[in-house]
Amino acid sequence: MEFNAGSSGQPLTISLEPGDAAKAPANARPFSRRRRDRHGRGLRGELIPSTLPAYRTRSEKFEDLVVDSADRLRSLWPEALEPVEYLVEEVPGKLEALIAAGTQAPLGKFTPAIPGRADSPGEPAVIAIYRHPVEALCDTPGQVRELVHEVLIEQAAGLMNVEPETVDPGFRRFRGH
Repeated sequence: MEFNAGSSGQPLTISLEPGDAAKAPANARPFSRRRRDRHGRGLRGELIPSTLPAYRTRSEKFEDLVVDSADRLRSLWPEALEPVEYLVEEVPGKLEALIAAGTQAPLGKFTPAIPGRADSPGEPAVIAIYRHPVEALCDTPGQVRELVHEVLIEQAAGLMNVEPETVDPGFRRFRGH
């Protein structure tokens, strides 16, 4: 297919055949080098500056809430909760089976420490919290903060084998069960 390029008299050739790429003009930029640099204004900057709240993702904000809550629990129980690792998982495992059974998805879980042997160091205790089920129960960011803390209190209490009210006196401010 050939078009006349106006007053310059040079024909503009467009081909849909894959083998015709070698016939491209020498001044044409390959597609991989094209970028948003129209009109000589330079490359565009960040979409959202790091100073704005929308710069951080919901997942990163949730992880910050877990870190804040874990720090509070560690300040209340330094010797018992210092070796504990905290994880944020998106959804619990085997979620389809839970939904099929009609049960509510768990908000968190704990795994006790596995003591090491002479040839292996063992595994530390782990508290995991599930982001999507926690966020699904809340309407506002303040409720998410409260529920994250309460779930971590429940899991820490189960790990230490004590009542949740013993772990933190402010327990159950949000859910009121």
